[in-house]
Amino acid sequence: VNSGMSAEDKQPNQFIQLIQEHEKEIYIHSHPSLPDNIDEYGNLPDFRCGWKACNKRFETKTELLQHVKHCMTQPFVHGFHANCKLILENNPHLKLTEFQQNVRSCYNADAAQKIRNEDLTTYYHHFHGLFEKHEIEKNVEHPSLIRKETAEILFDFRIESQKKLMTQNQVPQQFIA
Repeated sequence: VNSGMSAEDKQPNQFIQLIQEHEKEIYIHSHPSLPDNIDEYGNLPDFRCGWKACNKRFETKTELLQHVKHCMTQPFVHGFHANCKLILENNPHLKLTEFQQNVRSCYNADAAQKIRNEDLTTYYHHFHGLFEKHEIEKNVEHPSLIRKETAEILFDFRIESQKKLMTQNQVPQQFIA
């Protein structure tokens, strides 16, 4: 079926369409300026874009980060959300200026300069109350990812140690029922 357009006529239209799609992506990822697809504990979704209006899924974290870099108008600072979360989650009573200083101290001078005060302020005001509210709960029911990973590593190490001892017939009496 011939649409009446030559290949030369279609090219500018495809180019315009690509530009419009990219502009839409940029708009989605700047309104709001920070990801809004978070759970009640401030966690971003795994392998999914953090902006609800986008919500694209990815196979790897690398693909996700490439997507975010492509769609942002401001410079991309790797680990921004994770570092902000770690600092504010561990001390939700920080003042805004202390929070800003602590986040910037996570980066070298070049990366720290790329972090906009506007983004830090937005993050702080969005999450400050959330982390204060869940401060007691997170320590009891929702340990930080680092604590959870540490517990898993220790548990796995204990299991492996017990298996090794069992194969050597050197199981301590406390482990024998």
